[in-house]
Amino acid sequence: MDFNGLDQPSTQPTVRIQDRPFELEGITQQLTATDDLEVAFSRIPQEVHLGAQITCHIVVEGRPRGLHPLIRREAYRIGREALLNAFRHSEASRVEVELQYAPRRLLIAIRDNGKGITPELFHSGTVGHRGLSAMKDLAEQIGAKLKLLSRVAAGTEIELSIPGHIAFVSRTNSRRWAYVWSRNA
Repeated sequence: MDFNGLDQPSTQPTVRIQDRPFELEGITQQLTATDDLEVAFSRIPQEVHLGAQITCHIVVEGRPRGLHPLIRREAYRIGREALLNAFRHSEASRVEVELQYAPRRLLIAIRDNGKGITPELFHSGTVGHRGLSAMKDLAEQIGAKLKLLSRVAAGTEIELSIPGHIAFVSRTNSRRWAYVWSRNA
């Protein structure tokens, strides 16, 4: 089942970074200033104490590039929530994190081979299942696109796609981020 309701329009994003924290359930570990996403995501399975029942693989495609610190933090928070959901709720035996550094975007995909998300559960809005809408809201705030694909008994995939001009550090976007940050602080 394709829940395109989480897709974001592909128009030019309006980036809003809030100074106050935006909490996602279950996030306790902080991303340090020196962590790259691969290192940070690799620590999550150890923190959750998966044991042998779930294998987790991280695949990096492309040459890792410097990320704007705010984008790195928010991308980590979204990816972490997706990973925690897979570990806690999917009943999967395999979870994969893909980090793709493409010329025009950063893609983070979290895939599992678990039980999938039923449409009833997705649309129920019950307490404890607010992580998906929180991830969607956070993706909107950073000008990213969030996509969720799931089939019952076939697993779930969550993709976060961040345009390169927003994600990757360059002189141009460093100046723009400084301006956006100072306006919102």
